[in-house]
Amino acid sequence: MTTTAVPQLSHVKPVLRGARDLLMRSRTFQRAVRAGTVRGHVPLTVWQHLRPTGVWQLHAPDGSTFHYYCGPDDVLAGPVVWTDLRLWEEATHPLFYRLARTARGFLDAGAYAGLYTLLACQANPRLHAISVEPNPVAARMLRRNLDVNGFGNRVQVVGKALSDAPGQARLTVQERITTATLRGDAANPGRHSVDVEVSTADMAVGDRPIDLVKIDVEGLEPEVLRGMAKTLAAHRPIVIAECLDRPALDRLRATAAELGYHHVHHLAPQGPVPVSPGFAPPRRHQNFLLSTGPFPT
Repeated sequence: MTTTAVPQLSHVKPVLRGARDLLMRSRTFQRAVRAGTVRGHVPLTVWQHLRPTGVWQLHAPDGSTFHYYCGPDDVLAGPVVWTDLRLWEEATHPLFYRLARTARGFLDAGAYAGLYTLLACQANPRLHAISVEPNPVAARMLRRNLDVNGFGNRVQVVGKALSDAPGQARLTVQERITTATLRGDAANPGRHSVDVEVSTADMAVGDRPIDLVKIDVEGLEPEVLRGMAKTLAAHRPIVIAECLDRPALDRLRATAAELGYHHVHHLAPQGPVPVSPGFAPPRRHQNFLLSTGPFPT
């Protein structure tokens, strides 16, 4: 009797991963995934595990097109590219795009690869932007995105972290490069840390008019707000900030109120919803709009 040896599973898995990675490097395969996902033929359970690379054309909310460069470590790129922005911050970016149309200046605090900066520049050819990104890997993707869209002369890239006072700090970069924070995490110290210069938004902006601000800084939103007190007082921009949980939202609301921003709306799929006491951010759609006066809903 002849027996056939069954390969050890531990030996098979690396082979399968290698085959998958080789397939994913094929531009033809990536285009097929994109086309199938946009048409609804590829389910989220499949495309969320696949990562696009290279330069892709995206559609802004008004139907115009711009380009997005996906670096090899860009885990944000999946919903951005595969769904053509349909499942990427879909409760926020169409409203943001409308606000950018009339903004003179935009401050992108925690720009990552610059998607909101790209949308702002695409929405308004007269807008200037200040994009702040302390993570060197993300900042390189940001600059590449500005180059492929020809927006470089309208955007100042600031490779520093923002807080309420200037100085120096260690930036903890997690395994996913979308996540970088000045807050140390003993339980999850991340892949590596880098020393970064810390500035304030007021120092980055100077006297330039800013009408729109986006803040995504992994829990340091109140400190960033305090560091832009002069800009907020001078121009009263609309502020969009991310809050991951109720304590973070409570801290943000308290700081915003101190600076004259008493109106807070949750950016929900159905539109901006006024935030009531005790509101807790959901697992998705964690962006909030801050304004000095009532915001139309």
